[in-house]
Amino acid sequence: MKTRKSIVVFSLILAAVFCLFPKPVQASPRLVRIGIATGAQSGTVDSEGALRCSDAGGRTFSVGRRAVVELSAGRMLVNGQVASLPLEFQGSHPVKWNGRPYRGNLSLVQYNSGFSVVNVLDVESYLRGVLKIEVNPAWPMEALKAQAVIARTYALRQAGRHGKEGFDLCATTHCQAYRGMAAEDPKLDRAVSETRGVVVLYGSQLAHTYYFSDGAGWTADVSTVWGGRLPYLTCRPEPVPYETPHSRWKASLSQEALQKIMNALKAPVGTVLEIRTAQKDRGDRVTLLEVRGTSGSATVKGHSFRMAAGSNLIRSTLFDVAFAGPGVTAYPAPLPTPPPSAPVPLKGGEDPLIVLTRQGAFSSTELMDMLLHPEKREDYIRKALARGGSHQAPIPAVPAPPAPARSFSGTAPAFFDFQGRGWGHGVGLSQWGAKALSENGWDYRAILNHYFPGTTLQVLR
Repeated sequence: MKTRKSIVVFSLILAAVFCLFPKPVQASPRLVRIGIATGAQSGTVDSEGALRCSDAGGRTFSVGRRAVVELSAGRMLVNGQVASLPLEFQGSHPVKWNGRPYRGNLSLVQYNSGFSVVNVLDVESYLRGVLKIEVNPAWPMEALKAQAVIARTYALRQAGRHGKEGFDLCATTHCQAYRGMAAEDPKLDRAVSETRGVVVLYGSQLAHTYYFSDGAGWTADVSTVWGGRLPYLTCRPEPVPYETPHSRWKASLSQEALQKIMNALKAPVGTVLEIRTAQKDRGDRVTLLEVRGTSGSATVKGHSFRMAAGSNLIRSTLFDVAFAGPGVTAYPAPLPTPPPSAPVPLKGGEDPLIVLTRQGAFSSTELMDMLLHPEKREDYIRKALARGGSHQAPIPAVPAPPAPARSFSGTAPAFFDFQGRGWGHGVGLSQWGAKALSENGWDYRAILNHYFPGTTLQVLR
């Protein structure tokens, strides 16, 4: 019986190890079209070598190493020659738009009264111009690999987002910040190369691999931010505590600013008298905010309020609010931070190693180590139980405690002060959290398994 049980445990662990490693799947050619300028009227295209230029009519233009393009009296000119959009520029060397070099080709397509400049290239080359803008090259390699995988998945999943403008993705943080060859870095190139083609799937579809800077201990459920429900984008505790430059922040909003915010949210309340939290999730994020004013009250989503106020000012929805009178700022007592996780419940008689392995509580490194060193299993079980396993059940939002009664002096507060933690929308992967996990020995597969539970990694061929 004992021998049979050992075989079952060994088989389960071995299966889990192989499930954590990417599997190849077939895919169509992975080219992406990145809008690097919109509404342009003129500019220059140049290269270190000869350029080839063709227009919509199939005509080719001899432009040498430099082409000046401009719209003049409704006509498109290339070095003074009349051409028709779209224009295609190719070369044996990187092609530059207004002096900035890009891999792949450049296309100029009609957009409103001007034109869009589009960089067409393979997704692996695209990532080389993304990662340095999104993550610090000095961070551990496993965190960089995780970023490469989710940036690749995001780009392919979001392809066509700007289709009406003539490209797939823009080059700003609205999609992913992209700077072409100017942002390339050898260490980040290695992260791209060593994860080449790896993407995150949920079932047979590319997953929504959202990411943000700093979760301050918890991620957010997508339903409280953008709506909808996805089982792998839920409110989850971070396994490892960490401190970052964004761990604490403060901001202040004036009456004028608050009234503009509420007007923008189509919920005007007049002069603002009070702001209180109506609902928070288990991670202490504000999901609903109640604003009371001289002409009524309104309840708005915490995320919507943050975006209307400015995401660089109200850096996250992990905040408390206070009104500021003359020389007085009153903050409510902070709520206790929920424990990072609870022990994984085990049914009587079940082997905890089998249960935890099924739940995905171990990283690929841990599973492999247990295969090679069975004497270490007890230690790994204790560690997994201490961090509460991997998969957490969806955590419902909870109402905030009633705000303490306040008496007003007859004049509305001039300012409302916000103090908060973390930075970003909170959905998906916390970049600083991934850094902390990598520093604690997690590889990129385990990091992605934590932030996107229930997904798999596969390689696009």
